[in-house]
Amino acid sequence: MSNKVLSLKNRKKQKSRFIFLFLLPTLICFFLFYFYSVVSIFVTSFTKWDYSNLNNPQFLGWDNLFDNYKYIFTEYPFFSEALRNSIIWAIVGIVVGVPLSLTVAIALSKKLPGWKISRNLYIIPSIISSAAMGLIFLQIYNPNYGVVNQVIRLFDPDFQSSVLLTPGINIVAMTCAYIFFAGTATIMILGQIFAIPKEIYEAAILDNITGWRREWYITIPMIKETIKTIAIMSGTAGFLLYNEVFFLTNGAAGTRSISYIIRELAVASARTQYSRANTVGVVQIIGGMLIILCVNLVFREGKRSKK
Repeated sequence: MSNKVLSLKNRKKQKSRFIFLFLLPTLICFFLFYFYSVVSIFVTSFTKWDYSNLNNPQFLGWDNLFDNYKYIFTEYPFFSEALRNSIIWAIVGIVVGVPLSLTVAIALSKKLPGWKISRNLYIIPSIISSAAMGLIFLQIYNPNYGVVNQVIRLFDPDFQSSVLLTPGINIVAMTCAYIFFAGTATIMILGQIFAIPKEIYEAAILDNITGWRREWYITIPMIKETIKTIAIMSGTAGFLLYNEVFFLTNGAAGTRSISYIIRELAVASARTQYSRANTVGVVQIIGGMLIILCVNLVFREGKRSKK
């Protein structure tokens, strides 16, 4: 009996050792390229680090510890604008992007005639570079011959403004430039739908659960974890939005994002304000963590209410 116990213990040790060795390269990369970077961003947010001391960040001192944060929140003119826009895009990513991906995935799962072609066409924008998509949307929103302005002129013949430079409208235009291209999320959901055993649907038919009720009571609950993952991805992607801002408006007319002002401070600024850029980076990291926390809380409350 003791030999069997020892054998089981040895197997557990071997299994644990194998898992550790298997994960070791990933752990090394995580701490070397990610964890170290996050710690560096946090630490340097309490330093003076700009063009005057590029190779030697200087600690601000305990009396002036939060000077960079005070500057970003109270003096930097574009932070509130960028934070507001990033929050809006994060919320839209979850509220609009997730239901859109789910709806398209459910429609494709019906395998109606031409569904494979539709699936491939829907994925194509997701594999095109952001630069190319930015150029495409610049033509769509062109004030002279863009299709959007042509449609607006059907209702307002005197409209000559650029959609991307009209406050209020430009946020909607920027959102439309990325929110409808959710090919990756759709494919993730579609794969999970196809993985649901057919026996469950057959049992549902016997219980007279068909049509939209089948999707609501069976499909969606069965893929809830994937939907939660998609919600986190969509929310954080909206909060970190940068490429569309850079290529479409370059931050003009109230369209800056958190990621964009990090570039402005660290790259575009003549003073090369690395420490202040990293201060905004800390806010961005905290914001991303809050999005993950909120999504998890929403899905947890959904489970409790069902119980």
